[in-house]
Amino acid sequence: MVETPNELRKDYILDRWAIMAVERAKRPTDFHTERVDVQVQKECPFCPDNEAMTPPATLVYLQKDGEILKDRDTNGSRRKDWLVRCFPNLYPALRATVQEAASPDKFLLRRGAFGFHEIVVESPNHREHPGIARLDQLRLAFEAQLDLLKRFYCDKRVKYVQIFRNHGREAGASLSHTHTQIMALPLVPRLIMDEVKSAEHYFKDRGQCAFCKIIEEEKEGPRLIFESASFFAFAPWASIHPFEFWILPKRHESSLLEIHDSEKKDFVKTLRVSLGALRKLLDDPPYNYGFHIAPNSSQEYNGYHWHLEVYPKLATWAGFELSSGMYINTASPEMAAVTLHEYVRLEVKEIEV
Repeated sequence: MVETPNELRKDYILDRWAIMAVERAKRPTDFHTERVDVQVQKECPFCPDNEAMTPPATLVYLQKDGEILKDRDTNGSRRKDWLVRCFPNLYPALRATVQEAASPDKFLLRRGAFGFHEIVVESPNHREHPGIARLDQLRLAFEAQLDLLKRFYCDKRVKYVQIFRNHGREAGASLSHTHTQIMALPLVPRLIMDEVKSAEHYFKDRGQCAFCKIIEEEKEGPRLIFESASFFAFAPWASIHPFEFWILPKRHESSLLEIHDSEKKDFVKTLRVSLGALRKLLDDPPYNYGFHIAPNSSQEYNGYHWHLEVYPKLATWAGFELSSGMYINTASPEMAAVTLHEYVRLEVKEIEV
């Protein structure tokens, strides 16, 4: 693949620019990071038999006679035969007990940190991370995330639910046991609102979903990583992180709550092979990912399209990025897609054996 000279690229819909500094590009192997292991504890609070080290579970998935059942901890007891376990974060950023209060200051605005902050322990196996997980187990973890999303969106005080994952100490993970975090917020984060507004504007102006247009543009292009029956993984045109990739459903859906049962298995397969390829290519790098979904509102967001964004933690944002709001990416999305695609093919063969 022939690289183009350095250039500025604008995000598909956001007013955000990135510098593709390909003349400073590195080989994929140069992005291997010196792993800093998450602090090892003598007893992992997320492992089986240590359930008393966490708050009671609000949701557990169990298996009995071949059937998957749902339950929760009650009367101070802890279920120990779980497959997936969800509970409030012991050190929450938001609390449901916080009272909302109007800010007396018109300039220095403030409000109570109301909300919910829960952990989804994705497997009893300490290191069954998504890039190596069994598909059935990954499907259960995804189902649990959807269950919490539904529960939180039933609360009209919740305006947005953020589902995210930190993998590796450099990416903010304090525990190495595989887990996801979910935060239910009383407001919509600025980045999500900017994205929603831009997408709605595009829809009204062009009569088409901007994200559906993205799929049309990228489907046969040089940034394709993986395509399944229902999902599409690709390196975005103006990516700000080296080896960043997104996963979009082909069917137009504004929220995860609109996903069909037939699509769930396909999603976890796409996630598994994409993260597995990232793991093999870059020796299990630290990364973050987050779902982008429509806010909790009576309004219909016809122009919005939910998706997952994955951000490998391979570069440090320094003075230029922090002071300008622009980003320098030394790995072009075209190079990232080509190399990730090669490893995705290996991952597909592996899970199909």
